[in-house]
Amino acid sequence: MRKLHEADRIALIRSLDLLSLAGHPELDRIVALAAFAFRVKTVLISLVDEVDQHFLSCVGTELRGTSREISVCTHAIEQDDIYEVPDLTADPLFSRNPLVMQAPRMRFYAGAPLVLGDGYKVGTICLIDYAPRRLDEAEREQLRSFANLVVGQISLLRSMGRRDPVTGLANRQQLAWDLREALRQSPPAVPVPSHLCIIDVLDVTSAHRLTQALGVAPVESIVRQLGFRLTDALGETARVYHVGVTRFAFVLAGRSRDEVAAILADLRERLSAPVVSSGLTLQTVFHAGVAGFSTHDSADVLRRAVTAMHAALESGAPWCEYDRDRDARLQRHYRLATQVERALDTREFSLVYQPRLSLSTGRLGSVEALLRWRHPEYGDIAPDEFIPVIEGTTLMPLVTRWVLRQALHQLLAWEEQGVVLDISVNLSSADFRDGRLPAYIADLARELGIEPARLELEVTEGEWLRDKGSVAAQLGALQAQGFNVAIDDFGAGYSNFSYLNELPATTIKIDRGLLVGIETSERRARLIRTVLKLSVELGYRTVAEGVETAGQLAMLCEWQCDEAQGYHVSRPLAPEALIALIRQHDSAASGSPLTGAETGHLATVGQAGSL
Repeated sequence: MRKLHEADRIALIRSLDLLSLAGHPELDRIVALAAFAFRVKTVLISLVDEVDQHFLSCVGTELRGTSREISVCTHAIEQDDIYEVPDLTADPLFSRNPLVMQAPRMRFYAGAPLVLGDGYKVGTICLIDYAPRRLDEAEREQLRSFANLVVGQISLLRSMGRRDPVTGLANRQQLAWDLREALRQSPPAVPVPSHLCIIDVLDVTSAHRLTQALGVAPVESIVRQLGFRLTDALGETARVYHVGVTRFAFVLAGRSRDEVAAILADLRERLSAPVVSSGLTLQTVFHAGVAGFSTHDSADVLRRAVTAMHAALESGAPWCEYDRDRDARLQRHYRLATQVERALDTREFSLVYQPRLSLSTGRLGSVEALLRWRHPEYGDIAPDEFIPVIEGTTLMPLVTRWVLRQALHQLLAWEEQGVVLDISVNLSSADFRDGRLPAYIADLARELGIEPARLELEVTEGEWLRDKGSVAAQLGALQAQGFNVAIDDFGAGYSNFSYLNELPATTIKIDRGLLVGIETSERRARLIRTVLKLSVELGYRTVAEGVETAGQLAMLCEWQCDEAQGYHVSRPLAPEALIALIRQHDSAASGSPLTGAETGHLATVGQAGSL
C-alpha cells in the first residue's frame, strides 16, 4: 500500500507541474517572511520528488535541491505534524549526513508537511539553523500556519492557469486534471460508467467574421451567454468547462447511453435560441461528441470525444458517439501522412498510365499518369484514400514534382522504344501555393528536351480555381509557354461555363457521372450533347472520362467528342503493358475514325496487364 501511495503522490506532483513554480515571487515572499518571523538563517519550500528534493523557494542557501538520500524533508513528509530535530549532530539518523558533517553544517531542522489533494504530502516548508534550538508551541502553530499559506498559494497559482478569462469557467487544463483524477480513483479493472461530452455551440466561421468586423468583444459576449446557458441547464448534473473558443465540455457520471442522449437532446433545445450581441442576432449550433470512459488514459478519453465531435460537425448530426472504426481510419491516415517522404525514398510510389483514345483518328495517342502507393504494411492503397491525405500535408508539391519528373522521363523511355505519346498529370490546389510551379515545370521540360505541347496539366474544378489572383495567373503562365491545361471532372460539382472565361484552359474532361445512363435516358444524352457542342463552339478539346461500354463510346463518336478515357478503352497499365497495348491496337486499327462496329474490340485489348 505504501508503494501505491507513493506512486500516487509522485503522480500528483507531476500532474500539477509543481516544479514550474520554482522561483515564483509569491513563494519567495513567504520564505523571506518566515525567516524574519522565526529568526532563522535558512527557510526552504521543498518539493520531495521520486529521486530528488527540489527547492521551489529558499533563503539563506545557494542550493536548489539535494538527493532524497540525504534529505531530512523525506522523513518530514512521513509525519502527520511538524517534524523537529533540535540537534542534527546528536541524532543517530542524521549525525553522519553530509549536510550535517560538511557545509552547510546544519544543526537544527523543523519542517511542516505541505498537504495537497487527498492528503498527499508533496513537500515541506522547513526552518534550518546552524545552532541547536527548539520551537515553543506558539512557534509550532505559526509554522503550521505558514504551511497552510504555502498550500493556499500553490493552489491559487495552479488555479490561475485553469480558468478561462472570458467565461470564468474551468478550462481545458482543469478538465485534463479532473479526468486524470476521476480515472485514477476508479478501480483499474472496472471502467468508470461515465461519458465525456464536448459541444460546439457556435459556427466558427461566423465567429471569425464577426471578430473581423466588430472586434473580439461581441464574440466574447456571445460565448459568455452560451456558457451561462449551458451551466444553468446542467445545474448540479455536471461541471462545465470552456475548452475552446466556441466549445464546452462536461462529464456525465454514472449515466447510461439513453440518459446521455436525453440530456443532450434537452441541452440542444435549451441552447437553440438565438443570441444577441452588439445589435446582431446569431443562430447557435449544436454538435456534440461523446466518449465513454472505456480507457484509463485521460488524454485518450479527451481525444476520443474530440474525434466524435468532429464526426458530428462533418455529418451535420446533433451528436455522435466515439466510433472505433472511424478512429482507426483517422489513425491510419495520420500514419500515412507521416510516411510520405519515406515512401518517396523507398520507391513505394509508382506511376501507371491510362490511355486516351482519339475518336477522330482511332489512335491511342496520349495517356494520363496516375499515382499508386504500395505500402509495406497495408499493401496497395486506393488513390481516393491516400491522395486526400497527402493534400492535407505540406508534402503535396513534393509528390507532384516527383510525379512530373517520373512521367516525363517515362515519355523519353517510350520514345526510345519508338512510341511517341502525349501525357497528362494531375495538379492539386496545394501545388499552387508557393507560386513557383510554372517555373519548375518549364525548367523540367527544358532540361529533358520535351515540347511543352506534349504535357497537359489537369486541375479538378472547384472553388479553389476561382482564386484569380494566384491560380489563374499560374495557369495562364503555363499556357503561355505552350503547356496544355485541362479542367478535370467537369460537371461534377461547382463547374459552369461562365467561370471558364476566368481560367486559361485548353481541354474539358467531362466527369464520368454525366455519362451514366446516356444509353437509356434521352434527357441525359441531350445534356452530354449540349455540353460537347458548347465546348467545341468555345474552342475547347473534349475528353469523356469513365467510358465503360461500347454503346457510350459509339454515342461519343457520333457527337464528335475528341477523346475517350475509361475501362472500355483500357484500365491503367504499367509502362511495359501500355506499350504492348498500343502496338496491338495500332496493328488492328485502320487509322481512320472509329465506327460503332470497331468500338467493341477495345475492351478486350485493354485488359492485358491492367492494374
